[in-house]
Amino acid sequence: MPTQKQIEANRRNAQQSTGPRSEEGKRASSQNALRSGLDAESQFVTGESREEFAQLQAEYYGQFPPTTAEQRYHLDKVIRNEWFLRRFFRVESHLWEYHSMLAERGSGVELGEAFTRASPIFMRLHRRISHAEKSHKEALAELKRLQQAPQPTETKPETQQLGSFLPTPLGPELTDFDIARMDLFLRNAAAKAGITEPLPPESDPE
Repeated sequence: MPTQKQIEANRRNAQQSTGPRSEEGKRASSQNALRSGLDAESQFVTGESREEFAQLQAEYYGQFPPTTAEQRYHLDKVIRNEWFLRRFFRVESHLWEYHSMLAERGSGVELGEAFTRASPIFMRLHRRISHAEKSHKEALAELKRLQQAPQPTETKPETQQLGSFLPTPLGPELTDFDIARMDLFLRNAAAKAGITEPLPPESDPE
């Protein structure tokens, strides 16, 4: 039989919270874990709309709903790089307009003069655009690969039961009988699993 110290220790452990226990709570927890890690408040700048960013997130999460944290990471990376591309294209338009205004009016070659004067700026912007396009492409390819990969075999009920160590969850009202039943269940489970090393014998309480 378990010792009094073991009983008290197991009772204390059983009273500690181990997360949601109801099916509804587990589903909600799982969904929370796979929500986008991108915060609209920190992703937009002047001239951009948080509503447009939220719409972009909804479109991608609707098309590629992630089932793992790794998939979520690559999906967020896809979204962020597309948002960057939209921003860079607006920057390019503003650059043309700004430097064209500085060029000599009436020459008929304002765009050429604007590009000549601001060529290093345009080149830096081009590098940023190329990097965002490459990152978007790579992240999307990896996301598709992960989602098309074979999923792990579903755990059988008996395996889930063995993994939980008990056929039913323990509540805070754990009794000595529950402790003894747990001890018996563990020993039987070990025998069924083919564990040859015997569990340590229980010592009588002093």
